[in-house]
Amino acid sequence: MKFKIQNMIFSDAINNVIRALSTKTPMPILKSIKLDLVNEGIYLTASDSNITIKQFVPTFINDKQILYIEEIGNAAIPGRLLQDVLRKVNEEFVEIALYEDKFIKINFKNSDYTLNCLDVREYPNINLISSNSPIKIEVNKLVELIRQTVISISTNESRPILTGVNLKIVNNTMYCISTDSYRLSQKVLNLDYELPNINIVIPGKSLIEFEKIITNSNGLVDIHLTNNIISFKLDNIIFQSRLLDGTYPETSRLIPKDFGLIQEFNRLELIEVIDRVSLLSKEGASNIIKFDIYEDKTIISLDSPEIGKVVEEIVPKKQEGSLIRIGFNSKFLLDALRVLNQENILVKFTGEVRPFIIKTDDDSVTQLILPVRIE
Repeated sequence: MKFKIQNMIFSDAINNVIRALSTKTPMPILKSIKLDLVNEGIYLTASDSNITIKQFVPTFINDKQILYIEEIGNAAIPGRLLQDVLRKVNEEFVEIALYEDKFIKINFKNSDYTLNCLDVREYPNINLISSNSPIKIEVNKLVELIRQTVISISTNESRPILTGVNLKIVNNTMYCISTDSYRLSQKVLNLDYELPNINIVIPGKSLIEFEKIITNSNGLVDIHLTNNIISFKLDNIIFQSRLLDGTYPETSRLIPKDFGLIQEFNRLELIEVIDRVSLLSKEGASNIIKFDIYEDKTIISLDSPEIGKVVEEIVPKKQEGSLIRIGFNSKFLLDALRVLNQENILVKFTGEVRPFIIKTDDDSVTQLILPVRIE
């Protein structure tokens, strides 16, 4: 195997697939990236058994040759080390060659690296799934969907099912839901084509990694499913993940329908206020802030006997309903506000000890937060 490739293109592809590399694995081969050089281009594959990412880099991109092939072949190269070397390349092109099926030489300008390779024959044969009727979603909508739901996944492995996002399709409507038992995020998409009903749980970590890859992309993502695997295909990238086993808890009954108080705020203004009030929590104090809601203003405060106290006043743009006093985790509210896109948001309260929700004019997204009891 011997080739020369434009370093920027090659490095971007390595940076994409390396997200699937395992740092802790009993199989050393899974710490490597598999390169398959064919006449049409080069395939890069990385996997940790749960996530697999495969990317194809063609010989030409936009009619410009970025890959020059001298000898086809394949190799398994230590992934992190390859990434580190490519970061040091100060030339437009880098030359890579396999010798004796054991060593990879990387050459650019006056530098010459020789890396030990693993036996590519030990690389597991990974089956990449495909279906005849994939779910098709625009990239920007999928990015928004992921960002607006993964904030509420659980980081507690004692309930593994809550570390994922529940994707359901019912009557051609897609529901994506996550909860860590203290907050809940729900995004709803109406699909304009026929699909069977689906109910799966996607690992939140997988979605976070995939979102990083596609953030600056355009086009349609094809989503393929089997009983235990989901695969996303976009252009020359395939991102595949195992699904979580188990049944996701029913959450629809948790979202309140009737509200005793509704406030409207400018989203960015509220973020700034909550962020300032939360400064004390960053010094080791509690994240719990209080809303004291009056007819003409809302007092937002955080009181820590060990650190100090902060009080801010904000005037809602609109307000309707009974006045209350409520406490909750400031981080949860900031997370919810930051993933919304509209200028104004509605905070809908059901009571001092009952869940409240954050909505926008875009009724497709709901953020729910459980309050805490305060004195």
